[in-house]
Amino acid sequence: GADPTWHLYPLRIRDGRRRALFDHLRAHGIGVQVNYIPVCWQPVFADLGHRRGQCPVAEEYYAQEISLPMYPDLTDSDVDRVIDLVRTFVGA
Repeated sequence: GADPTWHLYPLRIRDGRRRALFDHLRAHGIGVQVNYIPVCWQPVFADLGHRRGQCPVAEEYYAQEISLPMYPDLTDSDVDRVIDLVRTFVGA
């Protein structure tokens, strides 16, 4: 009987412009973030011998992922604005 509380909407940017899109959206007041950092990069695992390069698929995804905002008070017009900004960027 409960409604889900959505938290993140990951978007994968495969053309190498993730940082540029991040900066573009932030410049327009959109609270984007990168949330999927490979587990093997987490400091807690360093003592176990995990190092960069050990999980190439996760590391590739990390280089391409950006999380768009998603929260209960997000209005349809907010969603449309984010979509328009992403589309404008991708089309440029």
